[in-house]
Amino acid sequence: MTAETYQHWVDELLEAIIDYWGASAKTINCSCGLSVSGLQHVGRLRGEITTPNTIMHLLRERGFKARHLIVRYTSDEWKGKPTQLAEFSDAKEAKAYTGFRLIDVPDPKGELSGWVERYWQDFGGYLDAFSRDYEIVSTHEIYTWPEMQNLVRYAIEHRDLIRKIVNKYRVRNPYPSNWFPVLVVCEYCRRISTTSVLSVDLDAYTANYRCARCNKEGTTSLVNGKLSWRVEWAALWSVLDVGFEPFGKDHATPGGSRDSAKELAEKAFRFKPPYPFANEWVGLIVKGEDKGDMGSSDFHGFTPRVWESVAPGESLRYLYLKNKPMRRITLGLEYVPTYVGQYDRAERVYFKLEESRANPAELEDIRRTYELSQLEPSPSTPPIQIPFLHAVVLVQVVPQDSLLEAVIEKLKHQDIISSSITKQQRRYISNRLERAKNWVELYAPSSYRIRILADPPSALNKQITPQLRTLYQQLLDRLSPKNWTENSIREAMKQVTKPLRRDKAVQKQFFQFLYQSFFGQDEGPRISAFFAFIDPQIVIERLKYLSTPP
Repeated sequence: MTAETYQHWVDELLEAIIDYWGASAKTINCSCGLSVSGLQHVGRLRGEITTPNTIMHLLRERGFKARHLIVRYTSDEWKGKPTQLAEFSDAKEAKAYTGFRLIDVPDPKGELSGWVERYWQDFGGYLDAFSRDYEIVSTHEIYTWPEMQNLVRYAIEHRDLIRKIVNKYRVRNPYPSNWFPVLVVCEYCRRISTTSVLSVDLDAYTANYRCARCNKEGTTSLVNGKLSWRVEWAALWSVLDVGFEPFGKDHATPGGSRDSAKELAEKAFRFKPPYPFANEWVGLIVKGEDKGDMGSSDFHGFTPRVWESVAPGESLRYLYLKNKPMRRITLGLEYVPTYVGQYDRAERVYFKLEESRANPAELEDIRRTYELSQLEPSPSTPPIQIPFLHAVVLVQVVPQDSLLEAVIEKLKHQDIISSSITKQQRRYISNRLERAKNWVELYAPSSYRIRILADPPSALNKQITPQLRTLYQQLLDRLSPKNWTENSIREAMKQVTKPLRRDKAVQKQFFQFLYQSFFGQDEGPRISAFFAFIDPQIVIERLKYLSTPP
């Protein structure tokens, strides 16, 4: 593939959606569905948020009316899984909520309006860092809409047809002839999972039911209920006028829930279903080990609030948009510098500040992905960059009481930023320092945490060979406090270690002993950046120690 023939997968998807609906279509809404069954993790920002939000904006650029609707499935049953029960101080008492609608389950901490708001706050409250111009709707509210109530009436009136369609996908457990495609909340025990509808009055919009849990019968408004899952999915497409909706790979299996909802849309509700698009899940890495896919009700993963506290939202958007949707991605908080570094590199490639050996198509992919990952229009000139690992060093070696001002002065001295900076650049530096500080304190491996020893380990000097002493002396001779910049330090280091390229064992020892002399361990922060940002005299004294025989 050449740069001329290259097309980003998002642009290919856009063209497919437009072809599906026809260029004459005026509106193509984008939607996604999220069940607030527990932890709203960053994996849900992939197919449910990043993809439809990006497509929505591109559709608007092409002249279509488009919305990004985020549907919270709040009428679903709370299943009372062990991981959900564990959120309460009294798990036995919490079992009483099993079978409730999610919206009816109380907040485990007793502070907010309920379960949904407890676990939505660290997701929905941070969406602006990952997307723009979205609308949040909840199913328990949608069922109060007149247009949704008309669809519920229609589904009940055509229940025989709907039952036949659904039963094609429920061969082992088909619904009986007296089945109704609705579930209602028991007015006595508040459960939605244990009721059976006996009859309905469509004029009054009520249902007569029997509850298997409390063995009571009653009559309740259909507003206090929901359509069964497959029927509900098709009805939501209709009521929200959805033209595009990604879904997880679990729904994409042949004969699965997506196929059944599609057939219900076409044959029962008589409308064209949204353009289909499946995406792979996101896995979690902890201490280098793949812990499996993130999960909501399993409370497995971490939230957008956590990501935003250590890295910009655009860096995650870049990661999701760079990888094709059916490629599995794993995320671990210890690797935040890598994720941010990939985004920063893409920015340099986009502005042609960095040469790359990548082929032309790959370069175009990097540039287009960077462009798509932006939440605001791409800047016309390159923004400043402070490497994340530089920020990691700075927040540990610069006095905290004057952190921002002292860092700005050090960056100016290093020629990383100019002598005058804008408010926007100042805000960028402040944000990067704050995120680096959070990462170091909460998620960084020990090798990134800087604790400079007051004195080198006493036994270290005896381990240093004459060859290494000579190299440390050469490095000392090449360094000058008058030209104490990372570039000059890196160049001096490169010249001294150049003869060691064919002797990896000695090269490894050279750096190990350096780290040992400062930190008492074999590894640490990038050495040239560390040297650049601390007092030159500390470096000089340690090099004197390393180069002087005992």
